[in-house]
Order: sequence, then C-alpha cells, then structure tokens
Amino acid sequence: MKRRAVVASWPQLAALHAWMREAQCGLTFRRLADRAVMAGRPVGERTLRRAFDGPSLPKEKTISAYAWAWASKNGVDGQAFEKRGLDLLTAARRTAAPTAAPVWPRPVYVPGRVSTWDGLTRALKRIHAEAEKPSLRALAASAGAAGRLSKSTIGNILRGERCPSAEQLSALLAAYDAGPETTAGMLAAYRRIHTGHRGSALYPCEVVERAEERRQEEETRRELLYGVEAELDEYDRRLRDEEEAAFQRWVEWVDSLSAEEIDVLQSQAAAGSGLDLRAELAAYVALARPGV
Repeated sequence: MKRRAVVASWPQLAALHAWMREAQCGLTFRRLADRAVMAGRPVGERTLRRAFDGPSLPKEKTISAYAWAWASKNGVDGQAFEKRGLDLLTAARRTAAPTAAPVWPRPVYVPGRVSTWDGLTRALKRIHAEAEKPSLRALAASAGAAGRLSKSTIGNILRGERCPSAEQLSALLAAYDAGPETTAGMLAAYRRIHTGHRGSALYPCEVVERAEERRQEEETRRELLYGVEAELDEYDRRLRDEEEAAFQRWVEWVDSLSAEEIDVLQSQAAAGSGLDLRAELAAYVALARPGV
C-alpha cells in the first residue's frame, strides 16, 4: 500500500502521526473506515486520510476511529490504545505553535447566482485574485483552514479538477478570511449546485408540480390496470424511484434557500405573474413531509 508523505512541524505532532500509522496497521483507508464503522466509531475515509496530510491536528473522533479500527482488526479492547492516542493529541495541541494571521487582503467579491461547478471555480479564482494570490502552502497553514485542507486539495479545487465538499469550501473561504457576505454567497451557490437546481427563477416549483402530477397519473393507471394491491415490475419501480429522487432534490433545494434568496424570487414572481411563491414553496415542503 502506498503511503502518503507525513510532514510534522514539531515532535509531538510527529509522535501522533506515528501512532496513527501504527493504528492503520497496513489497512487501506477504505478498510480502515469500514473497521471504524464496525466498531461503532464511524468516520469517513477522507477524514481518516486527511489526518496524514500534516501539519494538522485531527479531531478526537478521528483518533477514536483509528483506535477502535485497530482494535477491531486485532480482536482486542481498544480503550487503552484510544487513551494513548488522545493523550498524544492533547500534547500536540498544547505544543502547537500559534499560526500567524493572514497577511493578504480580505476578499470582498460577492458572487451572483452561480449555478454550475465551473461558475463556482471562477468565483473562487476571483476571490484568490482579490487576496493577491497567496501561496497554496500559506492557505493550507492558515488559522482559517485549521488543518482541514492540504496544499494539493486547494490546488485541485482552484484548478477546477476537484469539486469541494461543503466543509472544504467553508475551510477555504475561512483561509482567505472572506467576509460574511462573500461566504454566504459562495455557500448558497454550493447548495444550488449540489441539489441540482435547474428550474425557472419565476416558478421554481413547476418541475416538482409536473413530477407529482406524473406520479399521481401513474398510480391511477396502475390501479386501473392491475388493482391497488398489484406489485410494480422492475421498470415501473425504476420510474417511481427516479420521480421520487427528482422530487426530493427539489425539496432539498427549497430547504437550502436563504430568506434573502426567497425574497428575490418572490419579487420576480410577483412582477411576472403575481404568484405567491412563498406559499408555493411551503406547500411543496409540506407535501414531502406530511404530518410535520
């Protein structure tokens, strides 16, 4: 198994990394994550891998996942091994050198209604330019990043070679010391992209409405042809699942809207057709969660 290079900037961090290598005991990060889940300490593969990206300090739950995955593989109790890892983490925190505040200008750019990954990448590049293009190493080592990003991860995100997770995007914006408006605009763009919104700005519930109508028509057709109790064949089940997934994506998008975004959509709808968009949005959320 190919190991990632570990660069520790002080002895206590090096000791913690050595403990994690011992805990990994030859497993891939995927197998390590599986073992952690089996032991009741679920932590994602990416989080376990990031603990080796140094210099960074993992969270206690990551240390616990390493410890109990090791215990699961070796068939022993993991309490003592976990305590040793947590003690090493505490020592590393106590001796960590303070990170200097960013020396680059705070970005002030607020993106418009970004709706694609390419658009998000362009927005990040503009933020990077407004911060006077700090080095990737400096961004990764910044207090805002707090050890959540590696230099290579930041580079891949800025080049558009990797779509960031919400946690990575938040960490990168914090590394730039982006202001509240910039951060809110970028995270709103992420939510729109992630939930797959592609609808009309004046009536974003239209697609949901059509999907619900098709679903009701299909249920009526099945009742007429096969009776209420008939089971769906594979094709019909796939259609039903696709419709349900599309419906849930739209409901997730509705949930992701901020109050400001709803106000903008409401003003557009009122100007175009007089629709009460707030009532429409609430109705579709209620449809997805009956009785709530």
